Amino acid sequence: FDVFPELTAYEVLQFFANLKGYKITEEEIDHLLEILNLSPQRDMTVKTLSGGMKRRLGIAQALIASPEVIIFDEPTVGLDPKQIIEVRNLLRNLGKDHTVILSTHILQEVQAVCDRIVIINKGKIVADEQTENITRAVENNRRFQVKIAGPQKEVLSMLRSKPGIVHAEVLAQRDGDAYTYMIESE
Repeated sequence: FDVFPELTAYEVLQFFANLKGYKITEEEIDHLLEILNLSPQRDMTVKTLSGGMKRRLGIAQALIASPEVIIFDEPTVGLDPKQIIEVRNLLRNLGKDHTVILSTHILQEVQAVCDRIVIINKGKIVADEQTENITRAVENNRRFQVKIAGPQKEVLSMLRSKPGIVHAEVLAQRDGDAYTYMIESE
């Protein structure tokens, strides 16, 4: 929003509604500002808003026209503890009427907000569980790095054939005739 330093919070929401081709009413803008605790900042310019207020204004513009799916990437990074609680509560409430996709590496944040967790690693789903079951699912999946000397292809083939190993790959690290392997157990 720093490219619009002179626009007010209200004007920013009008601008983004126009970009989306959505005819937004003053009441809708005031409602968005209210649910994001930005009503007092309605007529403040973007340059005077704190980082947390700008983050919430970004969430408000994402809610214009009430989309079915809302995607958040690290929504609480850089916020103070009070703002983190506010954003988590907001995400939980948004989840009642929208599909909310939250991308974060902070498991506690996900557990505080989400009903279901899908963990994707390198394009593969490695866990898909209800929130209360995710810790058990993740704990049951173990990764190890081991250094083994020997012919790379034969060692890799042997590792992959062992019961209980769900994945094995060679890492780029080499030490003499030994290679480092990443092994993932059941």
